Amino acid sequence: MIEELWLVAIVEEVPDDEVRRWWNSKETELLDRLAASAPGFRLGTILTTGDEPQLGSPTRRVFDLMFLRGTCPENFHPDSSTPYVLPLLDADLRSAVLAAFSPQADDHPLMTAAPLSGLTEFLDKHRGTRLTTHSPTEAVRVSLPATLGRQGTG
Repeated sequence: MIEELWLVAIVEEVPDDEVRRWWNSKETELLDRLAASAPGFRLGTILTTGDEPQLGSPTRRVFDLMFLRGTCPENFHPDSSTPYVLPLLDADLRSAVLAAFSPQADDHPLMTAAPLSGLTEFLDKHRGTRLTTHSPTEAVRVSLPATLGRQGTG
């Protein structure tokens, strides 16, 4: 499956229960609407295979980082009072997102990524908002030759 992934900046307050449902891939009427209309930055594409671990790319690493920050906030902010959050874009998260998005030698060539400079500009413009990833379209099934699916994982 291949899909586009965006990083979006949420400025509105979102109830804790809605955030919990979001990270558990449940119906989230409010957050779905907010993510669809929020300022966003197209990170690139993610290719998901049946293999573990998944293929590497800047976009995949940002997705994984945001999921970890959103579902385990106590690992990053010990005073967190809720088990699920939309991570706050502060200097620490900005650095972590930029590090995750930096290209690596084993990144899979089919997963395109936006320029790092564009992400830097987006993060600087939206400091202080809450971030999450968002796929505005459905994933599309693609067929890959077996050798291509393993490229970049070795």
